[in-house]
Amino acid sequence: MADKFRVGLTRDFLTPEGELAFRDIGLHLLDDDPKIEYEFFPELHSEVSPDQIKDYDAVIAYVVNWTAESFKGVERLALLVRFGVGYDMVDVGACIENDIILAITPAGVRTPMAEGTLTLMLALAKQIVPKEKVLRDNRWHDHKLIYGSCLANQVVGTVGVGNIGGELMRLLEPFGLASRLAYDPYCTPELAAELGVELVELDTLLRDSDFVAINCPLTDQTRKLIGPDQINLMKPTAYLVNTSRGPIVDQVALTAALRERKIAGAALDVFEQEPIASDDPLLELDNAILLPHAVGWTDEALYGNGAGCCQAALDVSAGKVPETVINREVLDHPGLQAKLSRWR
Repeated sequence: MADKFRVGLTRDFLTPEGELAFRDIGLHLLDDDPKIEYEFFPELHSEVSPDQIKDYDAVIAYVVNWTAESFKGVERLALLVRFGVGYDMVDVGACIENDIILAITPAGVRTPMAEGTLTLMLALAKQIVPKEKVLRDNRWHDHKLIYGSCLANQVVGTVGVGNIGGELMRLLEPFGLASRLAYDPYCTPELAAELGVELVELDTLLRDSDFVAINCPLTDQTRKLIGPDQINLMKPTAYLVNTSRGPIVDQVALTAALRERKIAGAALDVFEQEPIASDDPLLELDNAILLPHAVGWTDEALYGNGAGCCQAALDVSAGKVPETVINREVLDHPGLQAKLSRWR
């Protein structure tokens, strides 16, 4: 068995001054294991280079990009674990080709993101932002012109019924909705029944829902899944909430629909380009709530994501496979098995 299991954390976990940007990401789990040695990357690049990772057994990654070039000549790395659930910045095929496990941390984001999505729904329904504006503009009595709605007797549809979408449906159960709809080609009838949701086609969900929540991952199949044709199916009184990934929704088409009041409003935590440009026309609209990809950013999410990453590293350091592997086809590769056996 080798002496030390080396873990690298990407530099974007730190402030420009070199301090940890978050209060607690569970690093004590690594501190408690004498076999583990960890450090932060000395430099931050938008795309990880082979020189940055060649001496690590595992890497805990925040939001940097991983391409096929990142892994060229890298023989030691056994695990790349994402701080969160999105992995659209990782070349999954390159991980497989180089015998590297790609893992995520779904438990860390499940409740924070589902609560965040529900928060945005309620903010839209209750017209929180317009009501706050009339107060700040010293127009107190104009509040009587701004009224919202309850979630009770409304139809909520989720595009995706996975980790976060499923939890959102659970959280919505006490609100007395007319129905909970879901579009997800991978959702089983058994799971749908457990969640109390009705599986429907995407067009049906868009036509019938008062609130549409995007909860699917960004893949080649879901990129611009919600385009102009889909937005045009929505009710003029409906709201769109996207807390997943910006490119799932055609942002130009959504902006036009909001400007022309084809739908009532939207709440967006994600955008096609992040950070959003300072001159993006979305910023001019009064029927859109816009957040900087942070609606689920809570102490619980940060600790849960970090602890999940650390646990994945600890699993591999014991020669075990983490629970939340994305590229499971790599698990039978002799090259990966050799890396794992080194730590058994």
